Amino acid sequence: MTRPSTTWSTPVPTDPAIDAMVATLPKISLHCHLIGSVAPQTVAELARKHGVPLERSAEDLYDHHSYEDLGEFLRVLDVVGSLIRDPDDFHRVTYESLTTGGADHGVLYREVHLSPPGHAGVPYPTLLEGVLAGARDAETDTGVRATFVVGICRERSGAAAVELVEQVVEHRADEVLGIGLDYAEVNGPPGRFVEAYRLAARHGLRRTAHSESGPPRHVEVLLDELGCSRIDHGYHVVDDPALTRRCVEERVPFTCTPVSSDIGRYSGSGDGSHRRIAEMVDAGLLVTIDSDDPPMFGTDPTHDYRVLAHALGYRRDQLATFTRSAVEACWLDDSDKTALLARVEAMVALTPDAPAPVPAPVLQEDPA
Repeated sequence: MTRPSTTWSTPVPTDPAIDAMVATLPKISLHCHLIGSVAPQTVAELARKHGVPLERSAEDLYDHHSYEDLGEFLRVLDVVGSLIRDPDDFHRVTYESLTTGGADHGVLYREVHLSPPGHAGVPYPTLLEGVLAGARDAETDTGVRATFVVGICRERSGAAAVELVEQVVEHRADEVLGIGLDYAEVNGPPGRFVEAYRLAARHGLRRTAHSESGPPRHVEVLLDELGCSRIDHGYHVVDDPALTRRCVEERVPFTCTPVSSDIGRYSGSGDGSHRRIAEMVDAGLLVTIDSDDPPMFGTDPTHDYRVLAHALGYRRDQLATFTRSAVEACWLDDSDKTALLARVEAMVALTPDAPAPVPAPVLQEDPA
């Protein structure tokens, strides 16, 4: 299988040792959206299939750095979602996300985030039929395993969220493990969705939610009122030392996405420093790494690890810790986690380490 070339939105220096390390490392994917995983060429072909004109060519479809404006990113996301309409479409984009967008990068397991509200007019059973078939075929062909997280659009009402959870329960599939909460946090504070999350809990669904731009208090609401077992993004947790200590003690997982969050100015002020992730790691928080909406942000699972290797000096041991943390944070049962961790450790043992970064020289002031 040939992996399409990627035009990376965050260029890094050429370093063969780092490239070999990040390419070989195993990866566990807990924060990757299906709509955001669709390659530009696939978008163009789906548009032709459904007779929908696009305002840009496939090559120019994703304007990576315009997404520091979240509204522009969500607009493009909705355009792509509107083109995925029938079971064959859902099969295709799921299969591609898990193979060329996953297994080709050493992804062993992915909890795919679905956004039913982003596919206007598509019945939930139609979506489910396609993604389950795509996941089965991807596992048969590459060994990558997938389960699913159904995302609630926080820009809609609490009643709409309850209706979506009711759909998930009515059409329950073993591969659908839980629910999430996405779209613009400023337009949908988490307290609006308590009823939907409690309904999910009663039916044994796991819970997570995005919290990328809100105050630390939102993390407390997600934990205490929505019953989330992990947080997507959550960089602002380090602004509250007491909350940080609590999350360290309770081993609350945070699914961080370096490239997309840097472009969106959540985890490093858009300066490539990724300082928020560094602060979270240094505080002892349970951090995992993924690529969010890979082609839309000009990245892929390997490149997000590469970026951290260059920006923060992380090497095999720290990067492998992110993967081990993702095994701990995933929603598989204990026996499946044990088997998955064994696969991870076997691949880590074969991963070449890159030399440690050379510290920058300390410049002495001229006494004159």
